[in-house]
Amino acid sequence: MAAPTLVFLHGRGQEFKKPEQLLRKWLAALNAGLTAAGADPLPADRVVLPFYGNVLYQVTAASAGKALRLESTRTTDAPGPFSPATPPHTGALERELLVDMARAAGMAVPDPDEPPPPVERTGGGGRLHEEGLRDRILSWGPARELLVSLAKRSRVDQLVITAHLRDVAIYLSDGRDEVLKVVREAVPPEGPLLLVSHSLGTVVARDLLHDDDVRERTTLWVTMGSPLGLEAVQRNLMDPGHRHPGVEWLTAYDVNDVVALGHPLEKSWGAPLTDLEVENDTDPHAIARYLAHAQVAGPIGIAATRSH
Repeated sequence: MAAPTLVFLHGRGQEFKKPEQLLRKWLAALNAGLTAAGADPLPADRVVLPFYGNVLYQVTAASAGKALRLESTRTTDAPGPFSPATPPHTGALERELLVDMARAAGMAVPDPDEPPPPVERTGGGGRLHEEGLRDRILSWGPARELLVSLAKRSRVDQLVITAHLRDVAIYLSDGRDEVLKVVREAVPPEGPLLLVSHSLGTVVARDLLHDDDVRERTTLWVTMGSPLGLEAVQRNLMDPGHRHPGVEWLTAYDVNDVVALGHPLEKSWGAPLTDLEVENDTDPHAIARYLAHAQVAGPIGIAATRSH
């Protein structure tokens, strides 16, 4: 009988950080939450953190280095992508994600006004496919206006939102295989697992749970600040749609966390799933705030001490 290994799956924006420092940050926040829950802290030798920040950065840089195709831009004054180096298929998915976020925020969304670009098969191992995009998508002009409105509604800077859109779209379109290769190599080959994931890491975790071996060994899956409530994410997972992986699942969200728009999740994903609303004060998306809640850390502590 063995207690599970905790697998921390981080989110975007971690490139060039030191993995050991990132692990210590997560573990310190989790142990603060365990203390608040009246539980014993967990030692570092019970935890692994698969670090894919540099790989995601390299995939993004390679994507940005490709020749910019402007065949869909009629004039030099026509609105273009949020980033000028965005490949057409990635930009299309960014706009799909933006529309889903705006709808989840209760905003009116303009009707889509252009067909999606042809799906590109790239060397990055992405699995974006034709059915992963709607029949028609929002053109860049209305998309830019929608971004401004969402930023005002959420009080989150436009650059923060576009960085999130870019990295989720890059992972789903070009970077999945390379990211999952790094993650799979870091996951222990045997024994029970407890997946603790944040932000983009929750999408990575759902794809990881496509693997029969990982899914059968997972005793609890925790998601925090997750975009898994967005249809554009769901349509482009390894298991497309809102197919519950069949493991015990706790998802925590702050209503002011723009990345977590689409919560609660049980209405679309089904059971067994516990939606937990928390208050992260001035930093609604921060992993340290999520893990420090006794309601989040407590179930992790119970699952971590249960032998299987």
